[in-house]
Amino acid sequence: MELYIKNKWVSLGGSSTVQDAEGNDVFLVKGKVFSFTGKKTLTDPQGEVRYIIRNKFWHFLAYRGFILDPQENVVATIKRKAFSLHDSFTITSSLGEIQIIGNILEFNYRVTLNGNEIGHVARKISVRDSYVLTVESGIDPAFMAALVIAIDNINDRKKSDAVN
Repeated sequence: MELYIKNKWVSLGGSSTVQDAEGNDVFLVKGKVFSFTGKKTLTDPQGEVRYIIRNKFWHFLAYRGFILDPQENVVATIKRKAFSLHDSFTITSSLGEIQIIGNILEFNYRVTLNGNEIGHVARKISVRDSYVLTVESGIDPAFMAALVIAIDNINDRKKSDAVN
C-alpha cells in the first residue's frame, strides 16, 4: 500500500493529511496549537482516533517520542540516538524492535521489524513537507503513518531547540 503524507499549507498545530494513490483521505493528522509536547492525533476520515503522537516534554541528551493508542497507552517509544555520527532512532513497540535503515534527515529510509522490511519512506520534492510511505501487507498503515509523523515531530523539535 502506498500512502502520501502531506503537511497542510497553513496549520498552526502542524496538521497533515494521509492520502492514497487516488488522492482520497485515508487518515487526518491534527496538531494542537498550544502543546509543549507537539501532540498530534491521527484519525480516520470519520474522526475515529487511531493513534496519538507526542514528544517527551523534557529531554536530556536524547529526544523521544511516543505513539499512543486511543486510550493513551504507549504502543511505541521512538528514541533519537544522542551520540551518533548519523541520525538514527531506536524504536521499541508492541510489535517488537523496529529498525530504521537509511538517511533519516533526507527522509529516505526503510523500516524493518525482525530483519523484514515492513515499510519505506521517501521525501517527495515539494514546497511543503511531503512523504511517500510504502507499507507492506499485513502491517497497520495507521501505525506506520503515526511512526513517520513521530519521527518528523522529533526532528522538528530538535530543529526548534537548535534555533532557541
